[in-house]
Amino acid sequence: MLFNSLSGATHLLSPEALVVLEQLDAGPLSESALTTALRDRFEVDDATLSDDVANLLGQLASLDLIEQCPL
Repeated sequence: MLFNSLSGATHLLSPEALVVLEQLDAGPLSESALTTALRDRFEVDDATLSDDVANLLGQLASLDLIEQCPL
């Protein structure tokens, strides 16, 4: 569970989403680096992982929990 103090919203997030947010808390990372972090932490389907990460990042952005930035 995550409370967004900027919006006042509370979100129930998957363990994968929480790992992505933890990774991004240290600073900007590429989609590839986030994919690697999830692969290292969870049993994932490599065939769909890149698409899953892109989808997850889109969902987090739509909730205003992350924003895209140039690397």
